[in-house]
Amino acid sequence: MATAASIKIVKNSVYKGGAREWSNRYHFDGGAPADNTKWTTLADAVTAAEKLCFTGSPSGAQIILAVGYDAGSEVPVFQKTYTLWGTGGDGGNPHAPGDAALLVRYATNSRTSKNHPLYLFNYYHNVITNGVTSQDYPYTTQKTAFQTYAAAWITGFSDGSVTHHRCGPNGDLATGALVGTYVTHRDFPNA
Repeated sequence: MATAASIKIVKNSVYKGGAREWSNRYHFDGGAPADNTKWTTLADAVTAAEKLCFTGSPSGAQIILAVGYDAGSEVPVFQKTYTLWGTGGDGGNPHAPGDAALLVRYATNSRTSKNHPLYLFNYYHNVITNGVTSQDYPYTTQKTAFQTYAAAWITGFSDGSVTHHRCGPNGDLATGALVGTYVTHRDFPNA
């Protein structure tokens, strides 16, 4: 079981003529926020920063839910509904298919039992390509927005009392982040 508390941010975006929900989960240090007000402060800060990475209605991503979890539990202790459309632009560049994704890799100072570096990963849909002739590359402005968002997790988001920093499920703190050079792919779970 995870030794760090976490927050899951659920998004909704266009996929194959319909809409599809997907999420990212972030473990963080400093323990779970003390009460619903502090969870709300944390969730509002995270969603305000994350929405800058996505385009808006109708073909963008909408943040629809934040769910908080105590360390060592899969039972939600907090939930808040949102209707936050992305506020980033696409610069007139084409959108990648719905199951295309952008990868953000966080470095830690931890090593595995085989002495390999331990990394943390997040995949994000609603990717904008860098143009028709360079569709394998993410739109530079969107890539920069994700780099800024990842850096914000390393600096930390406050719940009003405690500043929480990105870590792994077992508390391994993120020390740096890198947004992938290429657009990648992440399958949606079968519905």
